[in-house]
Amino acid sequence: MSHKLILQDFLPYLLNRAGLRVGLMFSRDIEPFHVTLPMWRVLVELWHNGEHRLGELSERTSIDMSTLSRLVVAMQRKNLVVRRRSGLDGRALSLTLTPRGLALTEKIAPQALHYEGVAMQEMSEREVATLKDLLKRVYRNLEAADRNA
Repeated sequence: MSHKLILQDFLPYLLNRAGLRVGLMFSRDIEPFHVTLPMWRVLVELWHNGEHRLGELSERTSIDMSTLSRLVVAMQRKNLVVRRRSGLDGRALSLTLTPRGLALTEKIAPQALHYEGVAMQEMSEREVATLKDLLKRVYRNLEAADRNA
């Protein structure tokens, strides 16, 4: 029997392995701020793109709605985000950073960029751009396959 699947060359394994490693390293740095990786994703998305409805935020952060709802409650208790009725649709809720959430995000952002830099060492700007484009394509392919399943 021919075994062509080699774990160390298997794309899902490589993606998971790299993601876990950088996630663990970054998590250690943000732990003193009492922020988790999913919280960080919410903070940085709100920081970069402003107010979001929960559904939109769920999609942009890849956090499922039920998990995001619980996460938002925890983040509200920490005074990192505020939830309010959306101006467009009074039934919809939108999220925005509090001044504390904004300050914390700006404080942590350089650490996040540091780990991206560590991961991309010895890569040219072009290689980094290509890698990011390819990973986005991989995600789109998987998303389309999931929708068609």
